[in-house]
Amino acid sequence: MVKCLQELDHETIVAGHHGIPPGSTIVDVNWIDEIIELHAFFEGWFLGAIDSLDRMESVLAEGFSIVQPDGAEVDRAGTIESVAGGRATSRELVITTSDHRLLHDGGDTLVASYVETHERSDRTKRRLSTVVFVRSDSAPNGLMWVRVHETWLDRE
Repeated sequence: MVKCLQELDHETIVAGHHGIPPGSTIVDVNWIDEIIELHAFFEGWFLGAIDSLDRMESVLAEGFSIVQPDGAEVDRAGTIESVAGGRATSRELVITTSDHRLLHDGGDTLVASYVETHERSDRTKRRLSTVVFVRSDSAPNGLMWVRVHETWLDRE
């Protein structure tokens, strides 16, 4: 299961581990919480442990789009439809994120990257993802997902 940022001790955060800039505090890293929590949602959804899309729908901006690792671009509606159709389709999926890096903080806009890993008993797939966030007081961690671009790191 995905380890929530709140489970990390303050010394680890200050030391700059987990892609968190040295000297950051938990308040400064809501973007990492958001990445981890949304991927925990995806894991739970695909395992069938979650039965509502509310968490995902609450953070995808109206103009959201994703470029998938195969190059296909999908809008918000298509993303929601695709995820909805994947509920309870796996019995052994583990999704983790790592190598979190803040690439740009422009005040209301943040750009970050991370490695997303999907593990099953028969295979592991990794992708490098870049996300554009905009700040929003209505979102769980104060951020809405505007754009994601994924690139395969491992191919079968």
